[in-house]
Amino acid sequence: MNQIFSFIESSRNAYLNDLAALVNVDCGTHNKMGVDWVGKWITTRCREWNFDVELMPLTARGDCYIARWRGRGSGKLFIIGHLDTVYPDGVAAQRPMKFEGKKIVGPGTCDMKAGVLAGLYAMRALQQNNFDTFGEIVYFFNSDEEIGSPESQKLYLPIVKECDAALVLEAARANGDIVSARKGVAHYLIKVKGKSAHAGVEPEKGANAILELSNQIIAAHKLNGIYNGVTVNAGIIGGGTRANVVPDEAHAHVDVRMVDPEGVRVISEAIQKLKDNITVKGTSVEIVGEANFPPMPKNKAGAFLTELAQQAARELNFEVNDAATGGASDANMIAGVGIPVLDGLGPVGGLDHSPDEYIEAESIVPRTALLAELIKKIFAEQEKLRQLRG
Repeated sequence: MNQIFSFIESSRNAYLNDLAALVNVDCGTHNKMGVDWVGKWITTRCREWNFDVELMPLTARGDCYIARWRGRGSGKLFIIGHLDTVYPDGVAAQRPMKFEGKKIVGPGTCDMKAGVLAGLYAMRALQQNNFDTFGEIVYFFNSDEEIGSPESQKLYLPIVKECDAALVLEAARANGDIVSARKGVAHYLIKVKGKSAHAGVEPEKGANAILELSNQIIAAHKLNGIYNGVTVNAGIIGGGTRANVVPDEAHAHVDVRMVDPEGVRVISEAIQKLKDNITVKGTSVEIVGEANFPPMPKNKAGAFLTELAQQAARELNFEVNDAATGGASDANMIAGVGIPVLDGLGPVGGLDHSPDEYIEAESIVPRTALLAELIKKIFAEQEKLRQLRG
């Protein structure tokens, strides 16, 4: 049997105990104390396993941490996982981690305490099997991913730019797929100004902002499919004060997704042109926003990382497929600076951000072993990866 697999299998109970410790604590993004508790727990374990740890303090959010492991070879690999969850205080006590058949259920099990631990145990397995033919593995623990990594990305992007490749430890898809591509995300706010008037007495003296906003939303939704993979959705609207008053203000929040940089350009230009076509006299339209997450397309280097993961899985006697998804993660930010990246490398799970969030217990050992073997392959193929990156 594969020695790395055997080590991880022998560590399964320790992993489960660690998972319970991390799941059963409130660590929503805005709970700095809770996120810092998780971070300190992680750093203690890293030091126990002889990984160097660096604190990267944040004031308004939980602190970030970096674990570094240096070998005797060359190449540099970046790994990232996040410490925060979406859950409010009190949920950890209300719904502590538990087994439900073959599933492990609890807040943050899938997103992403299981993945965070998979990264640590994969590195530990490599360490215990005397793997040293690499330059450095940099494992970054992010504290604000669930709100888009606004602070942590400022810390990790300069680091990842120095690396040859990156692995993101979000959970594998519910069907077991790893993630080789993610859509980019843009958010826009459409703001319409009109003129108020009494809706029953003299409506002709007003300019209905809601009516113009309705026309703008219809026009925006017609942009679905304007370019391959582009989706547009007006998800939040507001405006007006009373039913008998012609509204002088209305607004809509619009979510836009795209699969590649050209899609970003095409839809950005099209969204801004909406304001040039006003249909309600006396109104004005302002559109603000931009792409928040660049797309993560499956380029040549990304496809090669996928192939390496599939090779590693076959050597462990199972198959793994890859998928593209419309959701964003830190992988998008990493792809945006030109670093080859692969995501979905945590254990298999699903129903994130819900009371039924879970991981599949039987996936912990094989997926952690897959991650460890993939790390080995990346360093063995680092020259080819650099060539494909260009």
